[in-house]
Amino acid sequence: MNQLTISSKIETCFSIKKLVNLIEVQILELDENLELTSEEIFEIVCQESHLNTDFLKQALGCKCPFALMGFINELEFNEFSHYCVIIEDSNMYSQNVNQPAI
Repeated sequence: MNQLTISSKIETCFSIKKLVNLIEVQILELDENLELTSEEIFEIVCQESHLNTDFLKQALGCKCPFALMGFINELEFNEFSHYCVIIEDSNMYSQNVNQPAI
């Protein structure tokens, strides 16, 4: 494995950890808003973080933002991309990545 590949993997790992931390903060902040349901928080966080809501709901069996926090914390960095949405262009069209095996 060359140095560039190793550097890229380390950078990706740190980027994902940073994203996971931001998601946790966002969930806790949204949870303070008593007007939002857990499902609404889950949807908002997934949409704003470019996560695939359907795949995550299937993996978790629910739309609980706190289950989401635990789940994404346990993912290996190479598994995280299975639950992301690919942004194709500046018009924010998206395409789902392949569904992970559960």
